[in-house]
Amino acid sequence: MSALWVLALYWKALSTPFIYDDVDQIVNNPALASLRLTFHRFWLAPVSFNSEIGGVGTATYRPLYWMSLALDRRIWGMSAGGFHFTNLVLHWLNGMLGFLLLRRLRVAPLTAAVAAMLWLGLPINTEAVAWVSGRGYVLCTFFLLLALVAADGFLREGKSRLLLAAYFVASLAALLSHEEGVLILPLALLMAFATDRLSRRLAGGLVAASVLSGLIYIALRESVKTGSGHTTAALWAVGLAFWKYLLWMVLPVHMSVERSTSMPPNAASAATIAGWLGLAGLVAATVLLRKRVPKVSAGLVWILIALLPFCGFIYIYQGMAERFEYLAAAGLTLAVASLALEYAGPWKRVAVGCLVVWVLWGAWRLWERVLDWQSPAALYASSLEATPRSPVLLYNLGLEYRRGGDVLSAAKLYGEAVKLQPRYARALTGLGDVFLQLGETRDAVKYFERALAVNPADKETVIDLGEALQRMGDKQGAEVQLRRAIALDPGQSEAYTDLGVLLGDVGRVDEAIQCFQSAIKNDPSDATPYFDLAVLFQQRGQDEVALPFYRKVLELKPGDPDTIRNVSKLHLGR
Repeated sequence: MSALWVLALYWKALSTPFIYDDVDQIVNNPALASLRLTFHRFWLAPVSFNSEIGGVGTATYRPLYWMSLALDRRIWGMSAGGFHFTNLVLHWLNGMLGFLLLRRLRVAPLTAAVAAMLWLGLPINTEAVAWVSGRGYVLCTFFLLLALVAADGFLREGKSRLLLAAYFVASLAALLSHEEGVLILPLALLMAFATDRLSRRLAGGLVAASVLSGLIYIALRESVKTGSGHTTAALWAVGLAFWKYLLWMVLPVHMSVERSTSMPPNAASAATIAGWLGLAGLVAATVLLRKRVPKVSAGLVWILIALLPFCGFIYIYQGMAERFEYLAAAGLTLAVASLALEYAGPWKRVAVGCLVVWVLWGAWRLWERVLDWQSPAALYASSLEATPRSPVLLYNLGLEYRRGGDVLSAAKLYGEAVKLQPRYARALTGLGDVFLQLGETRDAVKYFERALAVNPADKETVIDLGEALQRMGDKQGAEVQLRRAIALDPGQSEAYTDLGVLLGDVGRVDEAIQCFQSAIKNDPSDATPYFDLAVLFQQRGQDEVALPFYRKVLELKPGDPDTIRNVSKLHLGR
């Protein structure tokens, strides 16, 4: 029944394309082509937080997450549906493990079943489940729940080294899937305390296994030189951030894939002080009510343990995100299910009625949100309803409009993004691209130069600037920029090709030939330098030399009309 519930809610996710970070992390990621490459790339090196796999800056170390993607690619090829199916299976398994754990903790069968089904159908979990790149949270939770089941067995038996070893292995696997795995020890101690199985000897075993797994994880991170990034906490914002997260869990009217603008200001104010007071009140109520409603209290403590690190105590590169709630939401469903089914007393019918309405609304909201993931434009437009001041979403939606040919709408969205964040290099480059497409070359140059003032190492923008200068007739300036792009990335092809065309136009044919040859060497699958090189030889009257290059173009682009037309004009003495 639970599998049918997940499938009914997430059926449309199976037809969702690779979207957002999926394109860089999966589609354009050659390191997933084989398990050997994946091992060398993701076990022996960190991964940048930014959207480009080979980027720089604060980094992560999540090799099991990447191995799971590599296995999917081996099984499913590049079928997005297969990757999404794996996410759904993991989500369902998490629900089953959650049910098993609750039963082992002596939670009534009905309460455990309802809590698990509620969690499987919470709308706030859609980002972690319907987005392939959100798998780290689903996979980490899977290993965390396995570790907790093993910990429960160890606490029951007290002497099982095998169960303690299973706890250790699952804890380490959780850490190697996502940093959230560090929560295993407090969650295990919560479970032991709630079942009155906590003793110094048993707690010592769990602590020792957790510390050992953590030390191994830290050693692996350090061995590959994973940067720790900034560590500045946002303590004033903690209370408000917590209540925002709780509201999204309970009533996610609007949802967003990019919530960097949702983090409350880290400054003393009436609102932030009220948030802290409310949080302190919740903690006090949880302690005071632990004997009257122990399962509700346990659920609330689970939320606090799993959610507070994301509320400002620990620096997170993007502030807030809905996928951060995946594990914490399990505590909410336990608290709600037990409150309605076991502690409502004379109000039980009313509580159950409210629960049914909430579940039905949540199922509808989840279904609607999964539909948003069917296309990038729909996802970004819907997300902007929740976070209208997100420059990232404005840029991404503008990019989708531009790809669809609506350059004026793209320009408007890029402009709004730049107004909100004047040093947003991608949006500045986007405006430059639009103006270049519209023939407003001087405006294009202005925005390209602004973008490069923010990020001088962006070779794509350097190439765009070179093209704009060439259109303005500044061939010398264009050559400077194209050579700059080559210096930034000698292994790429585009700048060599553009420079070859430029040099050919000014009569520096031998240099142009060298550029085209370098472009071909760097990317033998790109038909453009073969074509340009063939044209150059044809213009010099060396038709016999040009012909093999035209043949290569037709091999890469069968039926290319320009190539066929040029071949028909060759004089080969036949």
